[in-house]
Amino acid sequence: MWFILARMAIPTKFGRYEIKSELGRGGMATVYRAYDPLFDREVALKVLPREMLHDPQFRSRFDRELKIVAGLEHPAIVPVYDVGEEDGQPYFVMRYMSGGSLSSEIEKGKFSLEDAARIIEKVSQGLAYAHKKGIVHRDLKPDNILFDNTGAPFISDFGVAKLTESTSSLTGSGVIGTPAYMSPEQAQGNDIDGRSDVYGLGVIVYQMLSGQQPYSADTPMGVVVKHITEPVPEILKTLPSLPSEVDNLIKTSMAKDRTKRYSTAIDLAKALNVAAFGSEGNIPTTNATGVRTGVFKPAAGAAGGSSKSKTGFAVAGVVIVVALIGFFLLRNQLFPAPVPTATSTLEVATFTSIPATDTAAPATAEIASVIPYAPACDAGVTIPAPTVEETNKVCVTKIPYTALRITEGSTYEALDPALKCNEELTKDGFTVISCTGQQLFSYQLKVCKPPKLSNEDLAQCSTGSTFSLANQCCVAAPPEEAGCITFKVDIRGCP
Repeated sequence: MWFILARMAIPTKFGRYEIKSELGRGGMATVYRAYDPLFDREVALKVLPREMLHDPQFRSRFDRELKIVAGLEHPAIVPVYDVGEEDGQPYFVMRYMSGGSLSSEIEKGKFSLEDAARIIEKVSQGLAYAHKKGIVHRDLKPDNILFDNTGAPFISDFGVAKLTESTSSLTGSGVIGTPAYMSPEQAQGNDIDGRSDVYGLGVIVYQMLSGQQPYSADTPMGVVVKHITEPVPEILKTLPSLPSEVDNLIKTSMAKDRTKRYSTAIDLAKALNVAAFGSEGNIPTTNATGVRTGVFKPAAGAAGGSSKSKTGFAVAGVVIVVALIGFFLLRNQLFPAPVPTATSTLEVATFTSIPATDTAAPATAEIASVIPYAPACDAGVTIPAPTVEETNKVCVTKIPYTALRITEGSTYEALDPALKCNEELTKDGFTVISCTGQQLFSYQLKVCKPPKLSNEDLAQCSTGSTFSLANQCCVAAPPEEAGCITFKVDIRGCP
């Protein structure tokens, strides 16, 4: 009850802005519907946490980045009116979009190919304009595509993900974005360019047409793994009535290798127009200031069409959700190619060889023959422990995850019940697991891959020794923990 009351207690004013209601609350910001008496207009006021100012360099970065974003003047980008700080809290002010979000429209049902093409046509122009100015969105998703009261789409929150990433040194998580729409290169912490937004736009097209995201998993880490490793789903298996060109469009825009994607968002939009209307259409270009040479015209009935046709996007209220989600600093490839070496890098348990025993039991007419004893192993024969490697750390809605790569077939056990681990994917001889626990804590994870021996194998060795499958010999019976490794899992903090 106390939590509910606390959520209801919203401020009445923030600087000169009069707060009317709360529009949304995410991991990194709270958004209010507000009134600006200076200009006599309604606005969307986005307030960021005070903690972001703990970094002494953040204030200058905040001003610099958001002033760049505020300079984006394009008919498909939500304009930023004001940037500042009030009582230690950074904020920025945007145009209030009364038509809701693309996310809320997708929830109502699938889009027709034609309606999806009309929306993507305008969104692509806003993206192309920003990319020419060297600005990558970094968190393109349906929540960040908003509509005005005529149904025209606008992109919101340009550059905010980059701004939030700049505070990552405080938390140990350096990639901000949303797992379901993040390009493989961004998820792995690599440098990105406009083609990363093209990937996100391809995911959005897939979701608009099918009503579902291309990848799903039990955990956010599982979604990340699939974006990096799994083939692009064939949308025609879900919607066989779509033109074959759509499948090629999705696979091109979501190619794992960005050099194989569309070079620009405009190229994607043209391909979608061909699939929907039979021609690339007359997509207007932009000049240096972002003023279009053509005029966007919503489809007929945009003020009130059915939810299935998606020709209208007027909805009650607005859902502006900022998911400045910490989650994806991948320092290494999830599945690096194994590098053969002369000496194994696995941690092993070494045991002293045992003296040779009789190689066979005496055979007589009265006694049946038995399996002969195997020879004693040479000195230095070992029972290897499995490989355990940390691959990344991820923050999703303030929940920290640590991903580990372990030898396929290994078992794992958290030695502290507060550490929770889940298997995500097995491939190329390794299994990826993700673990979460209390922030800024370290835990012990026991990973084992003991040899699987049959009764016949065990019968080849005398009491006090066991059979080595790899060397076909008997080795001194190892301690209980042989074939196991205890790995330290550090859970970092999330913003």
